[in-house]
Amino acid sequence: MTIGDSSVWFPVLITESVVILIINAITIIAFARIRHLRKHSTYLIINLTVADLLVGAVTGPLYSLNRRKEKNVFEWAIELTFPIASQVNLSLISLERLHATRFPFKHCLITRRLYFKIIVGSWLITFAIAFTMAYLSVEAFEYAWASFSLLTLLVLTVSYIIVIINVQRNPHSQNHGSIHMERKLSVTLFIVTAVSVLTVLPWAINDFIGEELSNASRVTIFNVLAAIFFASSIVNPLVYAIRMQEFRKAIRNLVS
Repeated sequence: MTIGDSSVWFPVLITESVVILIINAITIIAFARIRHLRKHSTYLIINLTVADLLVGAVTGPLYSLNRRKEKNVFEWAIELTFPIASQVNLSLISLERLHATRFPFKHCLITRRLYFKIIVGSWLITFAIAFTMAYLSVEAFEYAWASFSLLTLLVLTVSYIIVIINVQRNPHSQNHGSIHMERKLSVTLFIVTAVSVLTVLPWAINDFIGEELSNASRVTIFNVLAAIFFASSIVNPLVYAIRMQEFRKAIRNLVS
């Protein structure tokens, strides 16, 4: 039995999907039951958690069951939708943190309706990207996926560089309670984003250089990268639990 054998990777990926489903379901229940966690600054986090949950509930099982099957456009699109949604949401969160740090008082004036419109728009964009990629040939899809991942990485990197520079230039404003909380949340989401980047970037690199490898090596590497990529959906709630005191209290109350 080798590492590229399907008998090895099927239970690994299915187990990972179950863990993703459980841990993100607990996270969503915590947000749903604890009212003070449902505030403007967490709406996009909740949306990201929903996307991560669906990665475990839909994408992981579909990928595990259909790795060697020729898929139609609809199956491809559904499998791609939730990983794309996760990356789109990470980009939106980074832009939202950028706005919160650069314009904290204007940011406080953003209405709940606008957040809901942004969330709906993010899913419409996600479906459009997923179905467009599903229609592409294998070669075109690999370059499209790599380009999309690198574009996401660029948005995240530029946004958080500006956030860090702004925080360094205005250290005294950290004493202001609400601004301090926003910046602490920015650091938390930066950690979430950094972990996600580390799991997504290998996919993009592999799509550009993978053609130089043998078929057996590509299958093995692809399975390894899939396991790493799905792991980001497990890490996100753990980061919230470590960094967000309110979230830790909500989880303790939920368990007890």
